[in-house]
Amino acid sequence: MSRRFPKRPQSQLSASTGVTRQGSALERLVLGERLVISRALCHFETMPHLPGGGQSLKRYEAARLSAKARTPIANPGFHFDWGDERIGIWSWPSDLTEGLADFEGEILPETVLHPPLPSGARLVKAIDGFEGQVWRDSELVASRWWPREPGLSDWTGFLRATRMAELTGVVPEPVTPILTARPANAQPYIAWIDRLKRINARDITALALVLLAVPALYLAGEWVQLSRTEASLSSELEALSLETAEISAARQDAQRASNELATYASALNRRHPAAMLASVSEELARFSIRLDAFDQTEDRLVLTLHASDDFAPEALVLAMESNPLMNSVSLEPGRGSGEWLLSAQLEAGQ
Repeated sequence: MSRRFPKRPQSQLSASTGVTRQGSALERLVLGERLVISRALCHFETMPHLPGGGQSLKRYEAARLSAKARTPIANPGFHFDWGDERIGIWSWPSDLTEGLADFEGEILPETVLHPPLPSGARLVKAIDGFEGQVWRDSELVASRWWPREPGLSDWTGFLRATRMAELTGVVPEPVTPILTARPANAQPYIAWIDRLKRINARDITALALVLLAVPALYLAGEWVQLSRTEASLSSELEALSLETAEISAARQDAQRASNELATYASALNRRHPAAMLASVSEELARFSIRLDAFDQTEDRLVLTLHASDDFAPEALVLAMESNPLMNSVSLEPGRGSGEWLLSAQLEAGQ
């Protein structure tokens, strides 16, 4: 219950200065608290919506599993920017906030409170350092952070890696956006059901204080409405829980795989092949292409593919070049019928 009131205290977590709390302890207890976390402490990924359409517990849990497999951070916290076409996945080390005294509220990366662009690229002066952003149809599709204002080579390298922004030959002037009151994309209703399961004693205390502060008749009506809503959500959760046994098992397997990926990334400072394989598999599935062989070195990727006769090679090359993990994609016919060899240079892990 982190969004009790719209004008709740808004605190800030900076990589250089630490936590700056706003409001008194009583205000934070009653109104709730929003903690804006610096872009310097966050990792960003983006993924297309999973097949199936609509919002459901299965799709929400599938997105969480994919996020845990993608992030290089061990024991991460997450925020999902649920857009119309893509899902922005923000993660950060959860131990950064676990030690905050009397904290109960929502944590948001500062970027999700930036006013969106219709389309294009911009350089933003962030809480710490600078952030490059590329937007398409008012959705953030690429983000990169620098501790200092980037030079021309840094900026053009970022745009070239996105494959979505025009190279201009100049670094734009940094802008300092005014944070919005709420993220542009609302959370799916299933996310609020997930939060309902984590109601704690501080929420109960805050609710009791509110009951003492407003007229009894009004609060009685609000309490009846809340009780009905909670009963309805509890009934839905009970029904949905019967469908999630396989998802629960998959979550445990994915958590173990995520920990292994995080250990690999921390030790070798590079992406695990499994993370790259998951990324390219999404694109190949869209084209109904079979992956026969996968070979990844430190800076190069080679795939052996099998496609149907009506396969369009140019479309696959464009799709792979849109992947921020790789560049310089090439595609050549293989030896057998329907066989193709795809090679690409790998971007350094972020």
